[in-house]
Amino acid sequence: MRRLGALLAVLLCSGGCESTNVAPATHAGMNLDADEQRLWARVAEERDTLDRSGFVAPWPEVEAYLDRVLAGLHPGPLPAGGQFKVHVLVDPTLNAFSLPDGTIYLHTGMLARLDNEAQLAAVISHELTHATHRHGLKSYRNIKNESAFLVTLTVGTGGIGGVLGLIGVNASISGYSQDLEREADAEGFKLLVGAGYDPHEAPQVFRKLLEESKRSKLKQPFFFGSHPRLEERIASYDALIARLPAGRPPGRLGVAELEAILPPMLVANAEAALRAGDFDIARACAERALKLHADDPQAGFQLAEVFRKRGEKGDLDAALTRYRSLAAAHPDFADAQRGLGLTLLKSGDKPAAAAAFARYLALRPQANDRAYIESFLQQCQNKT
Repeated sequence: MRRLGALLAVLLCSGGCESTNVAPATHAGMNLDADEQRLWARVAEERDTLDRSGFVAPWPEVEAYLDRVLAGLHPGPLPAGGQFKVHVLVDPTLNAFSLPDGTIYLHTGMLARLDNEAQLAAVISHELTHATHRHGLKSYRNIKNESAFLVTLTVGTGGIGGVLGLIGVNASISGYSQDLEREADAEGFKLLVGAGYDPHEAPQVFRKLLEESKRSKLKQPFFFGSHPRLEERIASYDALIARLPAGRPPGRLGVAELEAILPPMLVANAEAALRAGDFDIARACAERALKLHADDPQAGFQLAEVFRKRGEKGDLDAALTRYRSLAAAHPDFADAQRGLGLTLLKSGDKPAAAAAFARYLALRPQANDRAYIESFLQQCQNKT
């Protein structure tokens, strides 16, 4: 919170009320206003912090795909020669946000729940509109003029929320005003339709978000803040669809295109959901990854881990079955041996557990948890 306070002191020191009648960028060479320059400078600092946080996924091929989807929407220009760039953050929350300089962040939690490229394009088109229409600057000036920034100081989140600065907090948690969100809906919708996507998929994204917020019982979900605001987005898109000409072609979905790049994100999201204790999402992601690639050892491992860690009736047997199958199919996959050893030890089969632990250490002699596994080996060798 001290960092947020320091940022406010820097950004708000200019004082005075400034016009919130901010026009969209008209051309790439358009100059930034003085306070907009300070805003972009701070954005660069926050972006660097995120880059160093360990949350940004190292998948250049996925980013290249996302950049192609964005380019296919033919967005308007960014001022000062800004360039759009899409990054993926490994976090199981259903979230997406953009920064004023055109950097867009998509959470694995969001990507893992999308059904097709049309839904992905709906999210991206909405977020890029916030950048092209300079909603960050308009929101910042509203914050300065109304002192509403004090609300953001009460935000306390773990994970990514802990490394976001004020700009990221405002974009990803607080969101924008209803008027700015409706503008992002309308302008993003035009891009979606112009790119040939099925427009009926746009509200489906927000229905997924509403379902997830109810499932997880979040009073303040990340994306758009609250149930009424999510319902506002759904109503906004339904109204836009209703105004389309009757008999127009349905548009494309792009199911195969999205599924081609999903597996690593599904696996990473399953692991992140497991760390958060969300077994339902972890299982759903692992199972979807296995449907796309039945022999993916990482997906198989995450599914086995769900059963091992959840501990419900029948889970121990399910975990053993999956670990044994995984170890047989991939005998050099060290993590499978580790999981198998832990599950066998819990089931009381110490000799088999010892063999699995020994195999794990042979495959990974420099394992960070070597001392931990050796203590389990000692337990296996004790006769009492």
